Parts: sequence; C-alpha cells; structure tokens
Amino acid sequence: MNIVFLVIGIILSTASKWLQIEGQSEVGDFLVFPAAFFLALALLFSFPFFKEWWDDPSLRPKAYRFAGLAAGGVLSFQLFAWLLFGQGEWIGSMFLIPFLICLYFVIRTFK
Repeated sequence: MNIVFLVIGIILSTASKWLQIEGQSEVGDFLVFPAAFFLALALLFSFPFFKEWWDDPSLRPKAYRFAGLAAGGVLSFQLFAWLLFGQGEWIGSMFLIPFLICLYFVIRTFK
C-alpha cells in the first residue's frame, strides 16, 4: 500500500515542480499539498507498528486516527511554510498551532 501512496506523491510532487518551472506557479504551489499528504501516508505505511494497527480490525480505528492526525499535521506545517516563507505572509505562523495540536495527539495516540 505504501508503494501506491509513494508513487502518487512522487507524481504530484514532480508535476508541481514542472508547473512551477513552466510559469504556472499557483497551480504548482497547490499541488504540493496533496503530494505532501500522499508522501506522509507512504511513510506511515512503511512503519511496522502502523501495518500491525492497519491489519488488526480492532486497532484499525487507531490507525485511522493516527493517519488523520499525522496528515493534518503535515498539511498544517506545509501551509505554515508556504505562507510564511513562500508568500511572505506572517499569518502563516498561525498554522503552527494546528501542527502542534496534531503532533500532541499523534504522540498521545502512539502511547
């Protein structure tokens, strides 16, 4: 399963960079977000503990929660970096709050 997410993430990331080089930077900038989402899922499915949670029907809700929080954290951090460093908008630093909240719950779910 992680190979599928990895391939999708790489394709989206490559398309994003290609569009940015071709001058369509707005579309390319937005493709980074789903690319980060799929690459995060590929990373999660490469961990043995996550595979165990996913394969066990009683632990699958824990896997869903962990994946949702991890993906939300990655997307929040990506949005923070894009707004603050890419667009020069200081309001992007506000997206560190949902990132830290997601990080807290990811750590709590892992215990």
